[in-house]
Amino acid sequence: MSDKELPKQEISEHLQELRLRLFYSFLAIVITFILLFPFSKKILLFLQKPLPKSLVGKLIFLSPGDALIVSMKVTLLAAIILSSPFWIYQFWKYVEPALYEHEKRLIIPAFFITLILFLLGVSFSYFVILPFSLKFLLSFAGDMLTPQITINNYVSFVIQMILAFGIIFLLPVVSYLLGKLGIINSEVLKQYRKYAIIIIFLIAAILTPPDIFSQIMLALPLLALYEISIIILKIIEKRSKKVFHYEE
Repeated sequence: MSDKELPKQEISEHLQELRLRLFYSFLAIVITFILLFPFSKKILLFLQKPLPKSLVGKLIFLSPGDALIVSMKVTLLAAIILSSPFWIYQFWKYVEPALYEHEKRLIIPAFFITLILFLLGVSFSYFVILPFSLKFLLSFAGDMLTPQITINNYVSFVIQMILAFGIIFLLPVVSYLLGKLGIINSEVLKQYRKYAIIIIFLIAAILTPPDIFSQIMLALPLLALYEISIIILKIIEKRSKKVFHYEE
């Protein structure tokens, strides 16, 4: 990759390619959404499983349009997750021209790693974080309060948590790309670790519902992924040195 300023035509081609990849990704999500919408009730029931058994199927709605809005929300979430192999592949195909020839061989492994990390984040949120956080938050009701949770609020809470963890688990991939571009290195991440911790908790506060438990549950994996990113960058740096000595 050259350090020279890209010609306007080349920038235009990159933007056109980006628009094309985004359009393909959007189209994949829309098609998946249309195919899944008839199963929205089953998806909704599946998303209620992290709730205590006493509340499953007993969530309420307050306005006539809530049922339709909720059906669309849960279907969109399922569409984003199920179409993830396609839009993640589109992302790597967009990145591919910027890589060296020997790096292009890593596109397929990088695609699978990205997909696995995203699905791992989604699964971790659904199977681990949501049951624990819901149990913890509802425990404050005690015997004096009866939970009356609206289906709209619950679905919004679930979507926030699932997508937040799915995206956050991609941090090692982002670190890898920034490392290959020479924007960051392991020493920089080490040097700014204390600032990163503050930023991580701020990000967790933005991405999660407004309760400290959910924020901590997102921040802890993010801190672990930050440390993994340092390790990944160290590996990249060692390999770069080996390649450099070999070429000499």
